[in-house]
Order: sequence, then C-alpha cells, then structure tokens
Amino acid sequence: MENYPQHNVLLVVLLFASILTGGCFPSSEKHGTSTRVWHSEIHPDFFLQNKNPTSDQNSRIVYVSSHTRPLQGGNDNYCGAEATLDVYGFNLEHGQESAAAISILNRGDGQPSSLSAIQFGWEINPGLYNDSHTHFFTSWTSCGPLGKCDNMNCPGFQKTPSSIAPGSVITPLSHVNGKKSYITIRIFKEKSSGDWYVHFGVNGDPKQVGYFPKSLIPGLIDKPIVISFVGYATTYKPLPSPPMGSGYVSTSGNAASFTNLKFIDAEGNDHIVDVDLPSIYDKKGCYSPSNIESAQFFYGGPGCND
Repeated sequence: MENYPQHNVLLVVLLFASILTGGCFPSSEKHGTSTRVWHSEIHPDFFLQNKNPTSDQNSRIVYVSSHTRPLQGGNDNYCGAEATLDVYGFNLEHGQESAAAISILNRGDGQPSSLSAIQFGWEINPGLYNDSHTHFFTSWTSCGPLGKCDNMNCPGFQKTPSSIAPGSVITPLSHVNGKKSYITIRIFKEKSSGDWYVHFGVNGDPKQVGYFPKSLIPGLIDKPIVISFVGYATTYKPLPSPPMGSGYVSTSGNAASFTNLKFIDAEGNDHIVDVDLPSIYDKKGCYSPSNIESAQFFYGGPGCND
C-alpha cells in the first residue's frame, strides 16, 4: 500500500473552502454566493483554470455535498450552529475518507494565508487513525502563529470533563434498513470570553466536550463567519471514491441526513433554519444534497465514476 498524507481531515477542509470561496476545483453552485479560497496547503492545480486535478495517477479527488450560509449584512450575523446527523460506518482504505460536519470559517483579507476555520463532526479516515472506525473529530486552521491541527494531536482544543474527546470512536452506528443512531453537534462563540464551545451527544442532547480558545484562532475574533453543513468524500487515485453519508443518494429514501438545523445568535439563542440555503456539490452530482425543508436535508451516495 502506498503512503498517503496523514492529515486528510485538514486537507479536505481546505479543499472544501476552496470550493466555497471561488477556487478552481470542479464544483457546481446553486443560488449564487461564494466567498474565497482557503489555504496554501491546497495543491496548485486546484487554483488553475482548465486544469484537471484528477489527471495525475496520485491526484487527490474531493467530493462535497453541502448547504452553506454565506456572509450576510444587517443584524443577523450568527455565532454558531447545531445539527443532528445519522452516523454510518464503512470499510475504507488508507487514502480514502468519508465525513459529515459543521464548518465555520472566515475569509480574512481574501489571501489564502489569512483564512481561519473550525470543522467538527464524524468521519472515517484510516490514514489518520489507522483503522476504519467512525470517529468524532475536530479540526482547525488559523492565520495566526499556531497554524492548524486535527483533534488533540497538538495543543489547541481544550477538553472539559467529558467521557468523549476528539478522536473518540462513535458507537453505536446506523443501519440503513434498521435502527438509526444519531449524533448532535453544536458550536457557538461564548459572548463574554469569545471562546468557541463544542457540544456533542450520541442519541441524546449534546453535552459540552471542550472549546477552542479565542486566542487560538485570531482570524475568527469579532469577524463575520460562513457556516456550512457539509458531507464530503475523498480519495487518491487509483482508489475508488468512497461512500458518503449512508452510501445512498439523497433521493433514494435511504440517504443520510442533517436534521434539526439551527443557527445560534450572539446571545446564545437558537434559530431554526426554515429556508433553503445555497448548495455546493461535486460537478458530476454524484453526492448532491436535497433542498432544505423543515430544517432538514439529505445527502450522500455510493461513490462516483472518476
């Protein structure tokens, strides 16, 4: 087996931000809206017009299925989000990854090195964990001196007393034709401290598991943010693209979902997402999401013919 980069989570976040923000990685975007590219770690081919980033035998391919709230004017600048996700498992190989998450980002001054973000949710990532279990994960990148990190692999995320930590295996898992298992994830910026508090729960209300200190990600201090509910699948050629979500497309009746979508304001109040948001998905539409209805959408698919 070939050696693939270990920091797959972070690279996918960066590639997702490239799609969100106008990078040249192939994507489709409904309802308009875009922000900026993310980080210098992205392969240069992703920034070049008329370049095929999958033409190389060892090219990384990233598929995204998301709904995104872009930057807004006025007084409705939210400071967090919450969602409930059904959680699945697959046998993946090193070089493949499948995940679903909430993403928070700020574009800075528009230069890749100035962008800052947090992402957390569930993932299967053999390259990072050396197994194919489903894990709770956190990932951050910062325009400040501390850089970036997955889970608790370096100083950054501050764990509070809890039975679960970033990197923990999630059990039980959902069965497509049987009982479902869910996680609820919540993040918001605490008003007095400016720290970003993360809550997580399995088949129940989310409990606080830790926080990202305000000083860790200075690019998110008193800045408007882009909030995304996102599923993604990645692979290195010649490996096939892995399943996303439950492994079923959004229209199948068996697709994975994000439910109970909420935005959180500066006072900590919840606001149900009762309107459809701009969607971003791979150019081939292999994993395209449904519209948001009643604070819920479906996403995913079995794979894509690259």
